[in-house]
Amino acid sequence: MPSFLIRKTTQLVFAFFVLVVISALPHLIVQMRPDFPKYFNAVQQQLSLLTSSHPLTYYNATAGENRLLLPDLQPFIQETLVIFSSALLCSSIAALLYAFLFYRAGAKIRSVLTQTARLLEMIPDLFWIIFSQFIIVILFKTTGFDQIEVAGGFSDSIRFLPILTLSLTTVFFFIKWLTGRIQEEQSASYLELARAKGIQSSRLFWQHLMPNLFYRFYLFFRTNIITILSSLVVIEYTFNVQGLFRFILINQDFSILLVLSKLDENTPTSKRSGRSHSAIMLWHPPPLSEA
Repeated sequence: MPSFLIRKTTQLVFAFFVLVVISALPHLIVQMRPDFPKYFNAVQQQLSLLTSSHPLTYYNATAGENRLLLPDLQPFIQETLVIFSSALLCSSIAALLYAFLFYRAGAKIRSVLTQTARLLEMIPDLFWIIFSQFIIVILFKTTGFDQIEVAGGFSDSIRFLPILTLSLTTVFFFIKWLTGRIQEEQSASYLELARAKGIQSSRLFWQHLMPNLFYRFYLFFRTNIITILSSLVVIEYTFNVQGLFRFILINQDFSILLVLSKLDENTPTSKRSGRSHSAIMLWHPPPLSEA
């Protein structure tokens, strides 16, 4: 146990140091020439900023004053978590239903389902974004239904289309993995034994096959979560979602980016405050002194 804690602590410290070193890379090249003294000065400044006991602040353009970063960041974190968790739930349910249909289908239907899933998987994320907005605009022109927003604003949240688009981009990702594992496990000995006992195929799928795939799916999801998050970055920026990743894109400060990366992992979802999402600009550290 002590060796495990030491190893994990060492890995955490090393990862933190690597992030700091990478975040200071823009200071390495000055006028197309490497400037190592300025780079090491930038690393030192990043470390002092992140380990300082003083709270981080940002400038609120609407209020015209500096405010604490962490309390005002809560609505942006919550918006991202709501969209991400909702899309993940929808795509997981849809993928499971598709996998059950695939498991029960014959060889010809399986071939059609596989080819269709491969075709839809090749469609880029941007197409689903544009296509969903196009459908909503056509729906409004033909029926006058205007309850679905096609873009968000500083005080208006948009969730339906971002959740729908992220679900579409991830469901085919899950389907590909599930169908591949079903084909691998179909002739497994534990399933053959269950069939010999006369257990129905639906029970085989839900009570025997899926529990055995659950942990493997968790490992697959943990390894490929960066792919889903990259889609979420595009969706937040395109739909003007007032979420965490858009916040990072607008306020491109590398030291703040490190703090937000830790917040994205550790901050719990809580009730949204009534404060409006105003245009913001992060406080930047003082300029580096020339070496």
